[in-house]
Amino acid sequence: MGQVDVAAGRGSAVGMLPSAFLPAGEGAAMHTTAYVSETIFLTELTCEGRTFVFNHPLPVHVLQEEGGWSCESPEEYNLLSYGADRLEAETSFRYVFLHIWDKIACEKDERLARDAIELKRALCALVNTDK
Repeated sequence: MGQVDVAAGRGSAVGMLPSAFLPAGEGAAMHTTAYVSETIFLTELTCEGRTFVFNHPLPVHVLQEEGGWSCESPEEYNLLSYGADRLEAETSFRYVFLHIWDKIACEKDERLARDAIELKRALCALVNTDK
């Protein structure tokens, strides 16, 4: 299971296999774009010196397509980030998570909309606050 380690300055998941670009076939059009898609499973996430240890792995779909990279969590968390390269997308994902944690998970329920309360509950179930 991978983890993202900001403290060490690495933006890729630790312990995952490197992605391979799909080769363009012979006679392929000159503007053919190679795509990379994989799912990594984060057991913790570190950003700005704060580490979030997860109660269960968080699957993050990493996709490279024409124009850049994206990282997307399952719909229940609705976390999405983009970057010009994979490192930028993964770094952005960590900051998106931190921002949503601080603005939603740490807020009082009475100050949140119904869908934000559902997101807060999902995040609080994901993050082990005892560690």
